[in-house]
Amino acid sequence: FSGLLIAMLPVLAVYIIFQRQVQAGLTAGALK
Repeated sequence: FSGLLIAMLPVLAVYIIFQRQVQAGLTAGALK
């Protein structure tokens, strides 16, 4: 379980960053 959690952390971090990028892009697109 510990190994699985460690393996999931980078994936989760990338997902969160990607989601923020998409949200920022949508917000910028809506403002234009």
